[in-house]
Amino acid sequence: MTSVRRENKVKVAAMSLSASSPDGDDAPYLEWHGLDHMPEQYQIPGLLYGQRWASTPECRAARAMQAERFTPTNHVVQYLFGEPLEQAVDDWFTLGADLHRVGRFPFRLPAVALLGMDVVECHAAPSAPVTPEVLPERPNRGIYLAIESPDDPATPPGWTAEHLDRLLAVAGVAGLWTFTNGTVRPDRFDQTGFHATVVYLDGDPVQVAGAVAEVVTDRWNDAAVTPQLAAPFVTVRPWEWHRFSHPG
Repeated sequence: MTSVRRENKVKVAAMSLSASSPDGDDAPYLEWHGLDHMPEQYQIPGLLYGQRWASTPECRAARAMQAERFTPTNHVVQYLFGEPLEQAVDDWFTLGADLHRVGRFPFRLPAVALLGMDVVECHAAPSAPVTPEVLPERPNRGIYLAIESPDDPATPPGWTAEHLDRLLAVAGVAGLWTFTNGTVRPDRFDQTGFHATVVYLDGDPVQVAGAVAEVVTDRWNDAAVTPQLAAPFVTVRPWEWHRFSHPG
C-alpha cells in the first residue's frame, strides 16, 4: 500500500545545541526540561513537536567529525514549527522570556548554537514504511546528526541518489530530514549558514554510527562543503536523566 503524500506541515526547525553544565551533572536540567519546559511549549499554535537527544561517552567515541565549535555539544533539542509560522516562532521566544520572568526557567546549559532551519527534504527507509513527513513523530532510539558549512550558502543540502540509497539501506536507519539555514526571524537565530541532516535511527546509535558515518563522509568528499559535525545522539527518555550526565 502506497502512502498518500501531502505537503509537509512542518516548515521550520529550531535546533538548539548545548554543552554539559559546568559540574557535569545535567540531570536536574533534563528533568526540568522534560517535565516542565518542553510540555509548556505545546500551548503555542504552530509548534508541532519537540524532542531531545543527548551524547554519552560511547556516542562521543563514535563521532566521525567535530569541528572546534561543535566539540562541546552533548545535547540537541529540536522544535518543529508549522503555520502560523512567524507568529509561532515569535511566541516561542516570548514564552521563554515569560517563563524566565516568573521563575520557571531555572536551568540553562552552555549554548553551542541556536539554529533556525528550513526543511528541505524528507526520506523514509524501506524498513520504516511510513510517510517521510511523519518520521520525527515516529519513535526513534536516537539520531545521527551531520552539520556542514556550504561553500555557497544558497545551495540546498542535496543528497545524490547514490548516497541517499546507501544511507537508507543501512540497517537501523529509519530515514532522514535535511535542513538549510532558515529564513524566518533571522535576527533570532545563528546566521552562519549551516546545513544539517538528521538521520532518525531504529538501531542503537553507537552501533549504527560507523555505517552511517561512512556514507556521510563519502558524500562530503563529493560536496562543496566544510564538515562541522558528524555524531550519534541517544534519545532522552523520561526518568533516565542521570544517564546523560558527564561528571568531570
